[in-house]
Amino acid sequence: MRTIGLLDKAAKALVSAVFVGALMPAAASAAPDRSTGVIDEADRIMNDTYEEFAAEPHRPPFDWSTDGCSVPVAPELIPWNATFRPACVQHDFGYRNYGGGGELQLSPTRETKNWIDGRFREEMGRICRPRLDAPACLSVANVYYQAVQHFGGHAFFG
Repeated sequence: MRTIGLLDKAAKALVSAVFVGALMPAAASAAPDRSTGVIDEADRIMNDTYEEFAAEPHRPPFDWSTDGCSVPVAPELIPWNATFRPACVQHDFGYRNYGGGGELQLSPTRETKNWIDGRFREEMGRICRPRLDAPACLSVANVYYQAVQHFGGHAFFG
C-alpha cells in the first residue's frame, strides 16, 4: 500500500524531526499547586476519552492552552494533524499540567510522561479504529507516538 511506504519514509525522516509548539514548555511559577484534589482532578481529566475531554469545562487551576498537533518534518504526515487534533489537545493538557515546564508541575517524572504519551497513543487508536483507513491511520498514530516518546522530553521536563 502506497500510504504505508510513505509512512516508512516519514518515520525515518521523523527520527531527525523537531516538534514545535506543543513541545514548548509553558512558563513556570514559583509555587505550583500539587494538592491531592488538583492531582486527582487532573488524573480524572487525563483518563477521559478524547470525546469526554473535549466536553470538559476549562476551569482553573489547569493550563488548557494548546497548539493542536505539532507537525513532523515529513510533509505526508501533515494532513493527519486534523485527524489527531483531539488526542493532541489532550496530550498538550498532560504535558502542560504534569510536566516540569508548566505552572502546576503535578508530576514531572519519566513515569508520568510515559503515561501521558500512552494516553495519547490510546486516544489516537480510538480515533483510528472506526475509520475505513484504520490500518494506515494506526501506522501514522504510531509515528506520532514514537515522536513524542523520543523528542518530547524537553517539552515535558522543561
